[in-house]
Amino acid sequence: MPRIRSIALAALLAASSMGAAHAGGLEANGYNWDLLFDPGTYVGKGTVTRVIIDHDITSLAAPGLGTVATSSNRTYYNFAAKGDLFENVSCLVSAQNPWGSGTDRLLTYAAVTGQSARERIWSNDLGLTCSYGFDVGPGSLSIIGGVSAQSLNYEALVPALLPGPTLGTLPVELDGNGFGWRIGAAYEVPEMALRVSAIYNAPIDYDLSGTFAAGLPAAASVTTPQAFEVKAQSGIAPGWLVLGGIKWVDWSVVDALTVTTPGPTLTTVLNYEDGWTVSAGVGHQLTEDLTILAGLVWDKGTSRQNGAGILANGTQADRWGANLGAAYKPSANFELSGGVSYSMIEAGTNALGETWDIGSVLAFSFSAKASF
Repeated sequence: MPRIRSIALAALLAASSMGAAHAGGLEANGYNWDLLFDPGTYVGKGTVTRVIIDHDITSLAAPGLGTVATSSNRTYYNFAAKGDLFENVSCLVSAQNPWGSGTDRLLTYAAVTGQSARERIWSNDLGLTCSYGFDVGPGSLSIIGGVSAQSLNYEALVPALLPGPTLGTLPVELDGNGFGWRIGAAYEVPEMALRVSAIYNAPIDYDLSGTFAAGLPAAASVTTPQAFEVKAQSGIAPGWLVLGGIKWVDWSVVDALTVTTPGPTLTTVLNYEDGWTVSAGVGHQLTEDLTILAGLVWDKGTSRQNGAGILANGTQADRWGANLGAAYKPSANFELSGGVSYSMIEAGTNALGETWDIGSVLAFSFSAKASF
């Protein structure tokens, strides 16, 4: 498949996608298939991202408690290998974390409000994505398709009155597997370093099973949402590239996570609405070996509003941010890239009386890529 040999593309893609870390809903790193477009014949790349979240929640009903909930810091990965199998066919094998979330609540507050004291969700996606390209006009059109095997894990600590009596917690541990698919297209004009791609990722259904308390059986059903993303880039002058993207995620299908047990039914109310992420950036090649990028990102809060325009129960407000990245090639076949992004979470209040000041998300990313 014809390839765009643009300026240190890995740096641009790595840094521009970092702003999506800790996006709306339960999104972790989301999906990333960008290595499929790398100009190398055979390419391997690994990326690790550390996300540090400052989003403390207090309660208007109990101000003396101080912070009643916080978001946990996370580490995400993306490992992939791509090969041009035939003249017009390329395939990508990938492992990544599309979904994930973590919340810690004050035990007494969690007990009074009927929420878990601790919740963790994480996922692993093993994917195979291929493209077939053919000439159209001045460039090439590629048809993209792929499949994924995903695992999803959920852990929680549920407040309970234990012998004593004393207030403690009972653990919930669930996991399950699902299968999904994707389809898309891309158009490239190498002379302009131009590429426009659009990829749709299908929803994935899960039947989770596991244990509650002292080994009691527990189960839940959940669907991770469909998503559609459009990305574009173009050279605008020698050594300069602009890029942008828009992504929609159907989080409105995720209203709650309900765990059934032989005893109580445990429900985490999510009340999400659809998520949108818009990003834009510009990259510049400083030398033959060094490229830098700066970008901006806006992520729409996914907590649903009630009829009065107030968030019903969530704390996911709009987020605005910026990112910086760079790539350095110490040799022709090896590249190091990394970046940092910082975004602010809008202050707000929800109908449960939970309130928060402006929060922040700080992310660091490091990648290494080898090609031959």
